[in-house]
Amino acid sequence: MTSAAAPDPRDVRVAHVLKDGTPAATLERTADGVRFDYREDYLASGARAVATSLPLRDEPVLTSSGAVPAFFANLLPEGRRLTALRRAVKTSADDELSLLLAVGSDPVGDVQVLVEPAEAHEPVVEVSGSFAELDFLELLEAHGIGDPSALAGVQEKVSGRMLTVPLAHAGRAHLLKLEVPEFPLVVENEAFFLRLGAGLRHPVASAEVVRDRHGRPGLLVSRFDRVVGAHGLQRVAVEDGAQVLGVHPADKYSVTMERLASALAGACRSRPLALRAVLQQAAFAWATGNGDLHAKNVSVLGAAERQVAPIYDIPSTVPYGDSTFALPLAGRRDNLTAKAFRTFGSEIGLPQGVVDGVLTEVAQLVSGLPEQLLEGVVPWDEGHRRDIARVLRRRRRDLTG
Repeated sequence: MTSAAAPDPRDVRVAHVLKDGTPAATLERTADGVRFDYREDYLASGARAVATSLPLRDEPVLTSSGAVPAFFANLLPEGRRLTALRRAVKTSADDELSLLLAVGSDPVGDVQVLVEPAEAHEPVVEVSGSFAELDFLELLEAHGIGDPSALAGVQEKVSGRMLTVPLAHAGRAHLLKLEVPEFPLVVENEAFFLRLGAGLRHPVASAEVVRDRHGRPGLLVSRFDRVVGAHGLQRVAVEDGAQVLGVHPADKYSVTMERLASALAGACRSRPLALRAVLQQAAFAWATGNGDLHAKNVSVLGAAERQVAPIYDIPSTVPYGDSTFALPLAGRRDNLTAKAFRTFGSEIGLPQGVVDGVLTEVAQLVSGLPEQLLEGVVPWDEGHRRDIARVLRRRRRDLTG
Protein backbone atom coordinates (compact mmCIF):
# COMPACT_ATOMS: atom_id res chain seq x y z
CA MET A 1 0.00 0.00 0.00
CA THR A 2 2.50 2.60 1.15
CA SER A 3 6.24 2.44 1.71
CA ALA A 4 8.55 4.24 4.18
CA ALA A 5 10.04 6.35 1.39
CA ALA A 6 6.70 7.34 -0.09
CA PRO A 7 5.02 10.60 0.95
CA ASP A 8 2.13 10.29 3.33
CA PRO A 9 -1.00 10.26 1.10
CA ARG A 10 -2.73 12.56 3.59
CA ASP A 11 -0.10 15.26 2.92
CA VAL A 12 -0.35 15.16 -0.89
CA ARG A 13 -2.20 18.19 -2.25
CA VAL A 14 -2.17 17.35 -5.98
CA ALA A 15 -2.40 13.84 -7.47
CA HIS A 16 -1.63 13.01 -11.10
CA VAL A 17 -4.04 10.96 -13.20
CA LEU A 18 -2.55 8.82 -15.96
CA LYS A 19 -4.55 7.29 -18.81
CA ASP A 20 -2.75 4.33 -20.40
CA GLY A 21 0.51 5.66 -18.98
CA THR A 22 0.04 9.25 -20.22
CA PRO A 23 -0.44 12.15 -17.77
CA ALA A 24 -4.03 13.24 -18.42
CA ALA A 25 -5.41 15.17 -15.45
CA THR A 26 -4.99 16.15 -11.83
CA LEU A 27 -6.97 15.69 -8.63
CA GLU A 28 -6.37 18.58 -6.23
CA ARG A 29 -7.54 19.07 -2.67
CA THR A 30 -9.52 22.26 -2.13
CA ALA A 31 -11.00 23.91 0.93
CA ASP A 32 -14.37 22.32 0.09
CA GLY A 33 -13.35 18.97 -1.38
CA VAL A 34 -11.53 17.75 -4.50
CA ARG A 35 -11.10 19.33 -7.96
CA PHE A 36 -10.57 17.29 -11.15
CA ASP A 37 -8.94 19.07 -14.12
CA TYR A 38 -7.77 17.77 -17.47
CA ARG A 39 -4.28 18.91 -18.45
CA GLU A 40 -4.19 21.37 -21.34
CA ASP A 41 -1.69 19.26 -23.29
CA TYR A 42 -3.90 16.19 -22.89
CA LEU A 43 -6.97 18.04 -24.13
CA ALA A 44 -5.00 19.29 -27.10
CA SER A 45 -3.74 15.80 -27.97
CA GLY A 46 -7.21 14.48 -28.85
CA ALA A 47 -6.68 11.43 -26.65
CA ARG A 48 -9.55 9.53 -25.04
CA ALA A 49 -11.36 10.71 -21.94
CA VAL A 50 -10.29 9.27 -18.62
CA ALA A 51 -13.83 7.96 -18.12
CA THR A 52 -17.29 8.01 -19.64
CA SER A 53 -18.49 10.21 -16.77
CA LEU A 54 -15.53 12.60 -17.21
CA PRO A 55 -15.76 13.84 -20.83
CA LEU A 56 -12.96 15.91 -22.30
CA ARG A 57 -13.55 19.55 -21.39
CA ASP A 58 -11.61 22.42 -19.89
CA GLU A 59 -14.01 23.04 -17.00
CA PRO A 60 -13.16 21.44 -13.64
CA VAL A 61 -15.26 18.81 -11.90
CA LEU A 62 -15.75 19.69 -8.23
CA THR A 63 -16.70 17.29 -5.46
CA SER A 64 -17.25 18.04 -1.78
CA SER A 65 -16.62 16.61 1.67
CA GLY A 66 -13.48 14.68 0.77
CA ALA A 67 -15.11 12.67 -2.02
CA VAL A 68 -13.52 12.13 -5.43
CA PRO A 69 -15.55 11.85 -8.65
CA ALA A 70 -17.52 8.60 -8.81
CA PHE A 71 -15.22 7.02 -11.40
CA PHE A 72 -12.29 7.24 -8.98
CA ALA A 73 -14.30 6.21 -5.92
CA ASN A 74 -15.09 2.98 -7.77
CA LEU A 75 -11.36 2.24 -8.11
CA LEU A 76 -11.12 1.81 -4.34
CA PRO A 77 -11.32 -1.68 -2.85
CA GLU A 78 -14.42 -2.68 -0.94
CA GLY A 79 -15.20 -4.58 2.21
CA ARG A 80 -12.27 -5.96 4.17
CA ARG A 81 -9.60 -4.55 1.86
CA LEU A 82 -11.06 -1.06 2.28
CA THR A 83 -11.16 -1.54 6.05
CA ALA A 84 -7.50 -2.61 5.98
CA LEU A 85 -6.62 0.29 3.69
CA ARG A 86 -8.20 2.89 5.97
CA ARG A 87 -6.35 1.38 8.90
CA ALA A 88 -3.02 1.45 7.03
CA VAL A 89 -3.40 5.04 5.79
CA LYS A 90 -4.84 6.13 9.17
CA THR A 91 -7.61 8.18 7.66
CA SER A 92 -11.38 8.28 7.56
CA ALA A 93 -13.67 6.76 4.95
CA ASP A 94 -14.49 10.18 3.49
CA ASP A 95 -10.83 11.03 2.73
CA GLU A 96 -11.09 9.31 -0.62
CA LEU A 97 -8.12 11.02 -2.27
CA SER A 98 -5.69 9.74 0.38
CA LEU A 99 -7.12 6.24 0.05
CA LEU A 100 -6.93 6.43 -3.74
CA LEU A 101 -3.27 7.50 -3.66
CA ALA A 102 -2.46 4.47 -1.53
CA VAL A 103 -3.75 2.03 -4.17
CA GLY A 104 -3.84 4.14 -7.34
CA SER A 105 -0.80 2.73 -9.12
CA ASP A 106 -2.52 -0.57 -10.02
CA PRO A 107 -6.31 -0.35 -10.00
CA VAL A 108 -8.56 -2.14 -12.46
CA GLY A 109 -8.32 -0.71 -15.99
CA ASP A 110 -5.82 1.66 -17.57
CA VAL A 111 -6.12 4.66 -15.23
CA GLN A 112 -3.62 5.33 -12.45
CA VAL A 113 -3.58 7.96 -9.70
CA LEU A 114 -0.06 8.83 -8.52
CA VAL A 115 1.86 11.35 -6.48
CA GLU A 116 4.26 11.80 -9.42
CA PRO A 117 3.69 10.62 -13.03
CA ALA A 118 7.17 9.11 -13.20
CA GLU A 119 6.29 6.68 -10.41
CA ALA A 120 3.94 4.57 -12.53
CA HIS A 121 4.59 0.89 -11.87
CA GLU A 122 2.79 -2.36 -11.11
CA PRO A 123 3.21 -3.05 -7.34
CA VAL A 124 1.96 -6.62 -7.37
CA VAL A 125 3.29 -9.66 -5.59
CA GLU A 126 5.47 -11.81 -7.86
CA VAL A 127 4.82 -15.52 -7.41
CA SER A 128 7.30 -17.97 -8.85
CA GLY A 129 7.09 -21.71 -8.64
CA SER A 130 4.17 -23.59 -7.17
CA PHE A 131 1.38 -22.08 -5.09
CA ALA A 132 1.79 -25.14 -2.88
CA GLU A 133 4.98 -23.52 -1.58
CA LEU A 134 3.16 -20.40 -0.36
CA ASP A 135 1.14 -19.46 2.69
CA PHE A 136 -1.90 -17.43 1.59
CA LEU A 137 -2.15 -15.77 5.01
CA GLU A 138 1.32 -14.31 4.45
CA LEU A 139 0.07 -12.80 1.16
CA LEU A 140 -2.83 -11.21 3.02
CA GLU A 141 -0.52 -9.83 5.68
CA ALA A 142 1.68 -8.34 2.94
CA HIS A 143 -1.42 -6.40 1.85
CA GLY A 144 -2.18 -5.30 5.39
CA ILE A 145 -5.25 -7.52 5.75
CA GLY A 146 -4.22 -10.27 8.15
CA ASP A 147 -6.03 -13.46 9.05
CA PRO A 148 -9.60 -13.30 7.64
CA SER A 149 -10.92 -15.16 10.69
CA ALA A 150 -10.04 -12.10 12.77
CA LEU A 151 -12.24 -9.91 10.57
CA ALA A 152 -15.47 -11.89 10.73
CA GLY A 153 -18.59 -9.77 10.64
CA VAL A 154 -16.99 -6.74 9.00
CA GLN A 155 -18.92 -7.22 5.77
CA GLU A 156 -22.71 -7.20 5.79
CA LYS A 157 -23.41 -8.35 2.22
CA VAL A 158 -22.38 -11.52 0.43
CA SER A 159 -20.42 -9.21 -1.89
CA GLY A 160 -17.69 -9.43 0.78
CA ARG A 161 -17.48 -13.18 0.40
CA MET A 162 -13.82 -13.24 -0.73
CA LEU A 163 -10.63 -11.32 -0.16
CA THR A 164 -8.80 -10.37 -3.36
CA VAL A 165 -5.04 -9.97 -3.79
CA PRO A 166 -3.40 -8.87 -7.08
CA LEU A 167 -0.34 -10.87 -8.09
CA ALA A 168 1.81 -11.87 -11.06
CA HIS A 169 2.46 -15.51 -11.94
CA ALA A 170 4.00 -17.13 -15.01
CA GLY A 171 4.31 -13.76 -16.77
CA ARG A 172 0.63 -12.88 -16.42
CA ALA A 173 -1.47 -10.74 -14.08
CA HIS A 174 -3.97 -12.42 -11.79
CA LEU A 175 -6.29 -11.81 -8.89
CA LEU A 176 -6.13 -14.36 -6.09
CA LYS A 177 -9.49 -14.62 -4.32
CA LEU A 178 -9.49 -16.19 -0.87
CA GLU A 179 -12.29 -17.54 1.28
CA VAL A 180 -13.59 -15.81 4.41
CA PRO A 181 -15.16 -17.76 7.29
CA GLU A 182 -18.76 -16.58 6.77
CA PHE A 183 -18.92 -18.05 3.24
CA PRO A 184 -17.53 -21.60 3.27
CA LEU A 185 -16.66 -23.26 -0.04
CA VAL A 186 -17.13 -19.99 -1.94
CA VAL A 187 -13.89 -20.59 -3.87
CA GLU A 188 -15.12 -23.97 -5.14
CA ASN A 189 -18.57 -22.42 -5.64
CA GLU A 190 -17.38 -19.66 -7.95
CA ALA A 191 -14.92 -21.93 -9.76
CA PHE A 192 -17.76 -24.29 -10.67
CA PHE A 193 -20.09 -21.56 -11.92
CA LEU A 194 -17.32 -19.99 -13.98
CA ARG A 195 -16.77 -23.37 -15.65
CA LEU A 196 -20.50 -23.68 -16.23
CA GLY A 197 -20.71 -20.13 -17.61
CA ALA A 198 -18.05 -20.96 -20.19
CA GLY A 199 -20.85 -22.62 -22.15
CA LEU A 200 -22.52 -19.27 -22.80
CA ARG A 201 -22.09 -17.24 -25.98
CA HIS A 202 -20.02 -14.68 -24.09
CA PRO A 203 -16.48 -14.83 -22.67
CA VAL A 204 -16.03 -15.78 -19.03
CA ALA A 205 -13.07 -14.85 -16.83
CA SER A 206 -10.45 -17.60 -16.84
CA ALA A 207 -9.87 -19.08 -13.38
CA GLU A 208 -8.56 -22.13 -11.55
CA VAL A 209 -8.46 -23.33 -7.96
CA VAL A 210 -4.98 -23.34 -6.39
CA ARG A 211 -3.96 -24.37 -2.88
CA ASP A 212 -1.21 -23.19 -0.56
CA ARG A 213 1.08 -25.41 1.49
CA HIS A 214 -1.60 -25.75 4.15
CA GLY A 215 -4.24 -26.83 1.65
CA ARG A 216 -6.13 -23.51 1.78
CA PRO A 217 -7.96 -22.93 -1.52
CA GLY A 218 -7.72 -19.81 -3.61
CA LEU A 219 -9.35 -18.87 -6.90
CA LEU A 220 -6.69 -17.67 -9.32
CA VAL A 221 -8.43 -15.40 -11.84
CA SER A 222 -6.63 -14.13 -14.94
CA ARG A 223 -7.03 -10.36 -15.23
CA PHE A 224 -8.73 -9.42 -18.48
CA ASP A 225 -7.60 -5.80 -18.00
CA ARG A 226 -3.97 -6.85 -18.48
CA VAL A 227 -2.63 -8.38 -21.70
CA VAL A 228 0.84 -9.44 -22.71
CA GLY A 229 2.28 -7.07 -25.34
CA ALA A 230 5.62 -6.43 -26.99
CA HIS A 231 6.79 -4.48 -23.94
CA GLY A 232 5.37 -6.70 -21.22
CA LEU A 233 1.99 -6.41 -19.56
CA GLN A 234 -0.24 -3.70 -20.99
CA ARG A 235 -3.25 -2.13 -19.32
CA VAL A 236 -6.68 -2.37 -20.96
CA ALA A 237 -9.43 0.16 -20.30
CA VAL A 238 -12.26 -1.12 -18.10
CA GLU A 239 -15.26 0.65 -16.60
CA ASP A 240 -17.77 -1.10 -14.42
CA GLY A 241 -21.45 -0.22 -14.53
CA ALA A 242 -21.24 2.12 -11.57
CA GLN A 243 -18.43 4.04 -13.26
CA VAL A 244 -20.32 4.28 -16.54
CA LEU A 245 -23.41 5.50 -14.69
CA GLY A 246 -21.37 7.95 -12.62
CA VAL A 247 -22.65 6.60 -9.28
CA HIS A 248 -20.63 5.90 -6.17
CA PRO A 249 -20.00 2.36 -4.88
CA ALA A 250 -22.60 2.75 -2.15
CA ASP A 251 -25.25 3.09 -4.88
CA LYS A 252 -24.35 -0.11 -6.74
CA TYR A 253 -27.61 -1.73 -5.58
CA SER A 254 -29.72 1.40 -6.13
CA VAL A 255 -30.13 1.34 -9.92
CA THR A 256 -32.47 -0.78 -11.99
CA MET A 257 -31.30 -3.50 -14.33
CA GLU A 258 -32.89 -1.54 -17.19
CA ARG A 259 -30.88 1.57 -16.39
CA LEU A 260 -27.67 -0.43 -16.03
CA ALA A 261 -28.17 -2.28 -19.32
CA SER A 262 -28.93 0.91 -21.25
CA ALA A 263 -25.91 2.73 -19.83
CA LEU A 264 -23.51 -0.11 -20.59
CA ALA A 265 -24.90 -0.54 -24.11
CA GLY A 266 -24.54 3.18 -24.73
CA ALA A 267 -20.84 2.90 -23.90
CA CYS A 268 -20.22 -0.03 -26.28
CA ARG A 269 -19.53 -0.16 -30.00
CA SER A 270 -22.53 -2.38 -30.71
CA ARG A 271 -25.62 -1.55 -28.66
CA PRO A 272 -27.62 -4.69 -29.65
CA LEU A 273 -24.74 -7.05 -28.82
CA ALA A 274 -24.16 -5.31 -25.49
CA LEU A 275 -27.84 -5.47 -24.55
CA ARG A 276 -27.93 -9.17 -25.38
CA ALA A 277 -24.81 -9.75 -23.27
CA VAL A 278 -26.34 -8.01 -20.25
CA LEU A 279 -29.60 -9.91 -20.66
CA GLN A 280 -27.65 -13.16 -20.84
CA GLN A 281 -25.72 -12.35 -17.66
CA ALA A 282 -28.94 -11.45 -15.86
CA ALA A 283 -30.70 -14.66 -16.91
CA PHE A 284 -27.66 -16.77 -16.00
CA ALA A 285 -27.38 -15.05 -12.62
CA TRP A 286 -31.03 -15.79 -11.83
CA ALA A 287 -30.80 -19.40 -13.04
CA THR A 288 -27.71 -20.08 -10.92
CA GLY A 289 -28.85 -18.26 -7.78
CA ASN A 290 -26.37 -15.39 -8.02
CA GLY A 291 -27.99 -12.55 -6.09
CA ASP A 292 -25.06 -10.16 -6.45
CA LEU A 293 -25.22 -8.97 -10.06
CA HIS A 294 -25.03 -5.31 -9.04
CA ALA A 295 -23.75 -2.31 -10.99
CA LYS A 296 -20.08 -3.08 -10.27
CA ASN A 297 -20.32 -6.68 -11.42
CA VAL A 298 -20.87 -5.93 -15.12
CA SER A 299 -18.25 -3.93 -17.02
CA VAL A 300 -17.24 -2.64 -20.42
CA LEU A 301 -13.80 -3.47 -21.77
CA GLY A 302 -11.51 -1.83 -24.31
CA ALA A 303 -11.01 1.61 -25.80
CA ALA A 304 -11.94 2.03 -29.47
CA GLU A 305 -13.82 -1.28 -29.70
CA ARG A 306 -15.61 -1.27 -26.36
CA GLN A 307 -17.75 -4.28 -25.52
CA VAL A 308 -19.22 -5.95 -22.45
CA ALA A 309 -16.37 -7.49 -20.47
CA PRO A 310 -16.05 -11.20 -19.74
CA ILE A 311 -18.37 -12.50 -17.04
CA TYR A 312 -16.84 -12.44 -13.55
CA ASP A 313 -17.69 -12.69 -9.86
CA ILE A 314 -20.54 -15.20 -10.22
CA PRO A 315 -20.79 -17.62 -7.28
CA SER A 316 -24.25 -18.72 -6.25
CA THR A 317 -25.36 -16.71 -3.22
CA VAL A 318 -28.35 -18.92 -2.40
CA PRO A 319 -26.23 -21.16 -0.11
CA TYR A 320 -25.50 -18.12 2.04
CA GLY A 321 -29.09 -17.01 2.47
CA ASP A 322 -29.14 -14.41 -0.33
CA SER A 323 -31.81 -15.51 -2.81
CA THR A 324 -33.18 -12.26 -4.23
CA PHE A 325 -31.87 -10.51 -7.34
CA ALA A 326 -29.39 -7.68 -6.73
CA LEU A 327 -31.17 -5.10 -8.90
CA PRO A 328 -34.85 -4.66 -9.79
CA LEU A 329 -35.63 -6.25 -13.16
CA ALA A 330 -39.04 -5.46 -14.62
CA GLY A 331 -39.82 -4.01 -11.20
CA ARG A 332 -39.01 -7.23 -9.32
CA ARG A 333 -36.15 -8.71 -7.30
CA ASP A 334 -37.76 -12.12 -6.79
CA ASN A 335 -39.89 -14.66 -8.61
CA LEU A 336 -38.42 -13.73 -11.98
CA THR A 337 -40.07 -15.56 -14.86
CA ALA A 338 -39.75 -15.66 -18.63
CA LYS A 339 -42.45 -12.99 -18.74
CA ALA A 340 -40.38 -10.69 -16.52
CA PHE A 341 -37.33 -11.14 -18.74
CA ARG A 342 -39.41 -10.46 -21.85
CA THR A 343 -40.68 -7.26 -20.24
CA PHE A 344 -37.09 -6.33 -19.42
CA GLY A 345 -35.98 -7.06 -22.99
CA SER A 346 -38.80 -4.96 -24.44
CA GLU A 347 -37.93 -2.07 -22.13
CA ILE A 348 -34.29 -1.98 -23.25
CA GLY A 349 -35.12 -2.47 -26.93
CA LEU A 350 -34.42 -6.14 -27.63
CA PRO A 351 -36.75 -8.08 -29.95
CA GLN A 352 -38.69 -10.87 -28.23
CA GLY A 353 -37.03 -13.42 -30.50
CA VAL A 354 -33.62 -12.43 -29.14
CA VAL A 355 -34.89 -12.59 -25.56
CA ASP A 356 -36.44 -16.02 -26.07
CA GLY A 357 -33.23 -17.25 -27.69
CA VAL A 358 -31.18 -16.13 -24.69
CA LEU A 359 -33.60 -17.72 -22.23
CA THR A 360 -33.51 -20.98 -24.16
CA GLU A 361 -29.71 -20.94 -24.25
CA VAL A 362 -29.45 -20.37 -20.49
CA ALA A 363 -32.14 -22.95 -19.68
CA GLN A 364 -30.37 -25.59 -21.76
CA LEU A 365 -27.03 -24.80 -20.14
CA VAL A 366 -28.38 -25.27 -16.60
CA SER A 367 -30.62 -28.26 -17.43
CA GLY A 368 -28.39 -30.66 -15.51
CA LEU A 369 -27.44 -28.24 -12.76
CA PRO A 370 -29.69 -29.52 -9.94
CA GLU A 371 -28.40 -33.08 -10.43
CA GLN A 372 -24.78 -31.87 -10.48
CA LEU A 373 -25.32 -30.03 -7.21
CA LEU A 374 -27.01 -33.06 -5.61
CA GLU A 375 -24.01 -35.17 -6.65
CA GLY A 376 -21.68 -32.80 -4.78
CA VAL A 377 -19.93 -30.86 -7.55
CA VAL A 378 -19.57 -28.25 -4.82
CA PRO A 379 -19.15 -30.22 -1.58
CA TRP A 380 -21.84 -28.61 0.56
CA ASP A 381 -23.62 -30.85 3.06
CA GLU A 382 -26.55 -32.89 1.83
CA GLY A 383 -29.20 -30.53 3.23
CA HIS A 384 -27.68 -27.53 1.46
CA ARG A 385 -27.44 -29.45 -1.80
CA ARG A 386 -31.12 -30.40 -1.69
CA ASP A 387 -32.24 -26.86 -0.85
CA ILE A 388 -30.16 -25.22 -3.57
CA ALA A 389 -31.13 -27.81 -6.17
CA ARG A 390 -34.82 -27.28 -5.40
CA VAL A 391 -34.55 -23.49 -5.82
CA LEU A 392 -32.59 -23.69 -9.06
CA ARG A 393 -34.81 -26.40 -10.54
CA ARG A 394 -37.81 -24.10 -10.09
CA ARG A 395 -35.97 -21.15 -11.62
CA ARG A 396 -35.08 -23.10 -14.72
CA ARG A 397 -38.73 -24.12 -15.08
CA ASP A 398 -39.80 -20.47 -14.74
CA LEU A 399 -37.37 -19.40 -17.48
CA THR A 400 -38.92 -21.83 -19.95
CA GLY A 401 -42.54 -20.78 -19.29
